[in-house]
Amino acid sequence: MRSVLFKPPSDHPQFWKIRVKIVLKNWLMPASTVVALSLITGFSPKEPLDPWGLFSLQKISTMILALTVIQATGFIMAQNFRSRTKALLTGFVGGIISSTATTASLARASKNNSDTHASTEILTFLSATGAMLFQGLALVIIGVSDIHLGNLLVFIGPILATFVMILTRYKKSNASNETHTEAKFLILNVLKLAALIAVILLVSKIFQNIFGQSGVVVITLLVSLFDIHGSVIANVQLHEFREVSVHLLSSLLAISIFSSYVSKLFLIWTLGSRVLRTQAIRSTIYLFISLAASWAVAVGIA
Repeated sequence: MRSVLFKPPSDHPQFWKIRVKIVLKNWLMPASTVVALSLITGFSPKEPLDPWGLFSLQKISTMILALTVIQATGFIMAQNFRSRTKALLTGFVGGIISSTATTASLARASKNNSDTHASTEILTFLSATGAMLFQGLALVIIGVSDIHLGNLLVFIGPILATFVMILTRYKKSNASNETHTEAKFLILNVLKLAALIAVILLVSKIFQNIFGQSGVVVITLLVSLFDIHGSVIANVQLHEFREVSVHLLSSLLAISIFSSYVSKLFLIWTLGSRVLRTQAIRSTIYLFISLAASWAVAVGIA
């Protein structure tokens, strides 16, 4: 059941007091987090802190800051425009905050909805996936000092495929059906991401020393099942310190996207309705094809 936020009229004696509380609740945490990360980034040393020369606090905090700004923007949009948000914007905002959580929430809700909601549900799924790809592309652009077209193409192909499917689905969807996800902005998520990146870098280096480049591939595949952004940031950082080549980075990014697709499809398969499963499988096949084509082109020009 969707909660309704009480909004008193402007002449209500408690109007401004309630309004201030709402603004503080919706804006204070995201804004203070962005300001704190900006200060940390500005005063962080550029030089690596670890003996392998991989963990540059300023570089990593810059990428976390960029991701947090995107997520904070999505959170504020969700809080202030939720009542007018249709499936497309709901999916994108939810995907910005957490595409995995949005997919799980959508899949669970689909079992309680009628089949008439299927067109808007798959639209929400595609929008959340598009938001995830957009964030990954932004992290690569911000994180690398030498932007290579091949690394960008890995994301651009699936983004275009997602956009085309969204346009097609949007025309078929019933605009009166809305699917909502609960948006939460938690500082703990930012701290978890920072800790996850440090762990990924450490484990990737250990596996690389033991198993060679295949060790990094395995870690990327496993981590991206749960958090694609941490994996992307860690691999970009490895590339910056010449531990990963441009060619390998393109492959690692493709593996991250592939693994994330598999994770979302698994959530829908286990939690979603029969109709949503059918449509999600069909859409994901197209996404896999676009990813394979993009990866092949990226490797060819790397």
